[in-house]
Amino acid sequence: MFDTVKANLRLAFRALAAGLRLQAPADAPSPWTRSMTVGAVVVMLVLWFLHPYDGIILRAVSASDMPGLSLLRQLTDLGRTLLYLAILFCVLIWTTGRNRQGLEARQHARIHTLESQAAFAFAAIGLSGLIVEILKVLVGRPRPALIDALGPDIIQPFHGGYFHASFPSGHSATVGAIAVILALWFPCWRLGGLIAALALAFSRVAVAAHYPTDVVAGFTIGFLATLFLARFLANRKLGFMIVPGRLLPERRRPALE
Repeated sequence: MFDTVKANLRLAFRALAAGLRLQAPADAPSPWTRSMTVGAVVVMLVLWFLHPYDGIILRAVSASDMPGLSLLRQLTDLGRTLLYLAILFCVLIWTTGRNRQGLEARQHARIHTLESQAAFAFAAIGLSGLIVEILKVLVGRPRPALIDALGPDIIQPFHGGYFHASFPSGHSATVGAIAVILALWFPCWRLGGLIAALALAFSRVAVAAHYPTDVVAGFTIGFLATLFLARFLANRKLGFMIVPGRLLPERRRPALE
């Protein structure tokens, strides 16, 4: 059983890698759009405006005992990257290891869809996390735990270590990615999912783990990286399809699903 799962996982990731190497049609829209560029510029302006108030906001929010903030503090660990990667990896093991002989075409299509979407979500969260980890090392911003000693403005590039990995927030990048994933999977829940994701990202300020600018930057990275990946795959007819005039692609549904 284990050998079968391992072999099927290897085949699944090889198929994904082969798909990523496919050339998009010449007339395919760019996976990175003008509106995404505008959004990134707006976020940079927000970071510039918000940065002088990082310490003030952090101290006020982390010291507050408002009921809503207390709830967010209890839920903050729901943004852990490894939690979602572990769940998605288990889904991939189950889908690739399942014996599909004798299944109806509709059941086979559903399992294939679950497998491909789990692989997409795994890649999106992993990509967001990789970008964040690189930036953490490059920036070297001390965490709020060191605010009294170093303040919120200092950066120490390539310092390394947990206490110099504040910018950007990894938890926020993960929930930013999840916000897009939920919007793609459950279009009717887009607004609710976005609000919940933003609240969960803000919980990192409530527990004094990150400054507000860390959270904004992390969430934006996860959001844009996942959106880019979905559009990139849609151009290659892998899991999604581009809808003219819309930023978010739609999930590609097999005919028998």
